[in-house]
Amino acid sequence: MRLRIPLYGKVMFWFVVNLALVAALAAGFARMQFRLGLDWLLAGPARQRLEAMGEVIASELRDKPKKAVWNRLLAHYEAAHGASFTLFRNDGIQAAGEPLQPPPELMDKLRDRRGPPSQAQRELRPPKGNRPPNDNQPPPELRPRREERPPEEKRDGGPPPARTSFMLRTENPVRYWVGLHIGLTHDGPPDARPVTLLIMSERITGGGLFFDPLPWLGLGAAALVLSALVWLPIVGGITRAIRRVNTAARSMAVGRLVVRGPAPRRDELGELGGSVNAMAAQLGDLVDRQRRLTADVAHELCSPIARMQRALGIVEQRATPEQASYIAKLDGELQHMARLVEEVLSFSKSATLPALAAPEDFPLADLVAEVVAREGTDARVEVRIPAALHVCTIRESLDRALSNVLRNAVRYAAQGGPIEIHAHSTGGATEIAIRDHGPGVPTEALEKIFEPFYRPEAARQRTTGGAGLGLAIVKRCIEACGGSVAAALAEPGGLSVNIRLPQQP
Repeated sequence: MRLRIPLYGKVMFWFVVNLALVAALAAGFARMQFRLGLDWLLAGPARQRLEAMGEVIASELRDKPKKAVWNRLLAHYEAAHGASFTLFRNDGIQAAGEPLQPPPELMDKLRDRRGPPSQAQRELRPPKGNRPPNDNQPPPELRPRREERPPEEKRDGGPPPARTSFMLRTENPVRYWVGLHIGLTHDGPPDARPVTLLIMSERITGGGLFFDPLPWLGLGAAALVLSALVWLPIVGGITRAIRRVNTAARSMAVGRLVVRGPAPRRDELGELGGSVNAMAAQLGDLVDRQRRLTADVAHELCSPIARMQRALGIVEQRATPEQASYIAKLDGELQHMARLVEEVLSFSKSATLPALAAPEDFPLADLVAEVVAREGTDARVEVRIPAALHVCTIRESLDRALSNVLRNAVRYAAQGGPIEIHAHSTGGATEIAIRDHGPGVPTEALEKIFEPFYRPEAARQRTTGGAGLGLAIVKRCIEACGGSVAAALAEPGGLSVNIRLPQQP
C-alpha cells in the first residue's frame, strides 16, 4: 500500500529542503571565504560559561598546590560534566589529569613557541626609571593621563584571567577539544603566558559546555512554524481548490452533473474550475436532451407497434395453415420490440421518480411479499426479513428495483437453487441482499452490469437476454431513494445484489 502524501505536505517538505540547501550553501561559502572553524560555536553564552568555569578551576588549583589534589579536582569535574579535564604547560607537557596523548595537530596549539624571556633579554632591557627619553614624546605636563583601571581589571602582579583559546575536532576517533588559558601562582611568580586547561569530549555538545543545541532547535522550529504560517494560506487555497475540482469530477463520473467546481479564482485553478463547470453544464444539457429524445422515441414507437399488432391479428385470422408459422415469428418479433420499448420507457421514467413521488414509511416485509408474489411464481424464493423492519423511502422506486432484480434472478438462476432475500438494519442503514445460485457473471462485469444497455456475453441470447436496462433501472431507482446498489459473486456460486438504503430520521 503506497503512502498518500497530501499536496500541502509535499510543498512544505520541499520548502524545508530548499531552506536546508540554502543554509548549507551559505555556510560553505562563509567557511571558504572567512576560513571559519569550530571556534564560532564558542561565541556568546558558551564562551562565558567556559571562561567562568576556568576561573573557578584556576582558583581551586591555586589553593591546592599538590598535583595529587589537582588530579582529584579535575576528576571531579570530569565526572560532573562527562568530559575529560587535563592541564598542559606551555611547552606541551601534561601537568595534571589522567594521562593523555593529544594528536599532533592539537600539540601545535598547546605549545607556546615564544618561550619565557631569557636572562640576557631581561638584563638588556633597561630599568623603567633609567630608559632614555624619547624626543618624540610631548613633555610630561602635556601627556594625557592614563585612566585608572577598575579594581577588578588590575593585574597587580596576579595571574591573567581565563580566556578561551581554541576549539578543534580530530579524527580516528572523533574527538572535540577546547583549550582554556588560565593563570596559576604556585611555585613562584606567575608566567605571563598561562597554562592550558584542555577539555575533551566525544560529542560536539561537550555535555552542554561546548555547544547547547536547544536554542538552535528552537530557532529552527520557530522558522518552520513561521514558514508554515506564511505558506498556509497559499497552499491551503490551492489544495482546497484542487479538492473541490476532484470532488466535482468524481460526481460527474457517476452521473451527478449538478455538482460544480470551486468558486472563481484569478489564476490557473480558477480557469480549471470554470472549464469543469462549463463541461458539467454542457454534459448535463446533452444528457437531458438524450433522455428526452429516448423517452419521446420510445413513446412514439408504442403507437405503430400497437397498430402492427392489431393488423397482424387480423392477418392471422385470414392466414392459411402454410402462413401460420411465418405469422407466429412476426408476432414474436413485435412482442420483443414492445418489451424493449417498455424497458426504455421505464428507464426514462425512473429519472423523474424523485420529483413525482414522496418518501413514505412502510414495512419492508410487506413490499417484498408483493414483489415475490408477482415476479417469483416460477422459482423457489426464501425470504428472511424481520416483520418489524420499516423503511422510509419512495415505495414505487424500491418496488421497481426489487422486481427487476428478482426477475433477473428467476430468468437466469431459477434452476440453480433457491433465491434468497435477506434484510437487516445496521449502521444507520437498511441492507437488502438478493442472492441466487446461478452461473453468475464474469468478475470484470460486476461494475458494468448496472450500465445502460450492457449485457454479459452469456446473456446475449434472444431467449434470455433483454435490452440490458433491467439493472440500470435498478440503479437509477435506488439512487432516487438516496441509496446505493452493488453486485458481488457469491460462494460457491451465483450472484448477490446488495442494496443499501439510508434510514430516515
